[in-house]
Amino acid sequence: MAVLFTGEPPRLDELRDRVAERWGSVPLLCRTLLRPARHGGVRGHRWFPLDDFDVRTHVLDAHVEGRWGSEGLDDAAFTDLLGRLVSQPVPEGVPPWWLRLVRLEPHPHGEARFALVLSAHHALIDGRSFESLLSRLLDGGAGRTGRVSDTGRPVTRKRQITHLRDALTTDKAAAGAYRLPRLLSPGQALPLPSDAPCPTRDLAWVDLDADTVRAARRALPGLGATLNEVLMAVSAGALRAVHGDPAAWPGARHPLYAVLSVDLRTPQEAEVLGNIVSVVRVPLPVATDGPQERLRVCRALLAASVFGRGAEKSVRVIRAAARLGSWAVRRLSQRANSPSWNPVLCTAIKWRRGAWTLGSAPMERVIPLSSAQGRGRVNLVLTDCAGVFTLCVVGHTPTGYAQPLADAFVRELASLAHIGKPALSVPTRMTGTPYQTTG
Repeated sequence: MAVLFTGEPPRLDELRDRVAERWGSVPLLCRTLLRPARHGGVRGHRWFPLDDFDVRTHVLDAHVEGRWGSEGLDDAAFTDLLGRLVSQPVPEGVPPWWLRLVRLEPHPHGEARFALVLSAHHALIDGRSFESLLSRLLDGGAGRTGRVSDTGRPVTRKRQITHLRDALTTDKAAAGAYRLPRLLSPGQALPLPSDAPCPTRDLAWVDLDADTVRAARRALPGLGATLNEVLMAVSAGALRAVHGDPAAWPGARHPLYAVLSVDLRTPQEAEVLGNIVSVVRVPLPVATDGPQERLRVCRALLAASVFGRGAEKSVRVIRAAARLGSWAVRRLSQRANSPSWNPVLCTAIKWRRGAWTLGSAPMERVIPLSSAQGRGRVNLVLTDCAGVFTLCVVGHTPTGYAQPLADAFVRELASLAHIGKPALSVPTRMTGTPYQTTG
């Protein structure tokens, strides 16, 4: 996750002192990940606690040289840096996280800008933890505390086998006439050229107009659509715009699935750090004509009963596989890592409101950095930081794929907003806790 600021950046030693003061007491940041003793062993990766972490190892700096034009900084150099950071593996033998102070080239006639970029292993912290840690590091909001807790419940081996068997056979959760597909049922992959080289990561991010987002949430009668619903519907339209008629896609008889991350924390656990998430797998309405109809379908798919029940089913399956042993985890991951199972990841982030600063430098925006876990997958992450909306697209896809998809998202959002205008405000309606991914 990257946070942009307007103003002079702190010195590196000042940032390290701040990290030591505000993160030094967080046990989660003092864990290192140990690999199995041998490949295919019964015991998998495990966490090993350390006494502390070395800020000189984990807090680093970087410099971006940009080009200045009539509209200010050319963000290509900064975006290129973010792409490299997303693809760079976290360190081994030490706690798997980094914080980088990125110094942007100063404008000769304007204010300086800089960024903090926090990277971590996805198994260490989830998106909500990213936001909690970064807000704890900043000034201007309420104090943040973090603790690690085991939210799992004791489960017998017989119940574990039952959960895994049920997930591999059928899923009976339904809302009205809609029935969720089987959790591990086959889908179609993104229609990418089979011979095109795929880099480690392809990244693009765009600023979204706040009035356009609010109008898009008003495109259906009644209460305003959630960010998850808008993100999913607009992503479907953007993919359709990039790839053409879905009927001509290879494997069109199968749905194109999207995976949505769901925060499992209760309100009482809002400050608990760790990876406390599940996922819901739903078919994207790419074959549905019209942005308003796609939003209507997404609202039905993410109805509260289906959204919550699907997340519960997913976490039961993962826990069952983990407790059964590494063989079950490998079997499950082989299916889940297929490009046809989760080719698209949609994540909505809402940063806590407040006038956040780092020293005297006000926070400008948040850019979510999500890792595309495998070849042929793309992640679309939408953030709302005090009404400043940013979309980040990260794909393990052919070079140049992310930017056209981000541009198509902007056009599809505008089409949906045209239906919803005028939009003055959006009442709150939740269909599950918005969750943010690891950055």
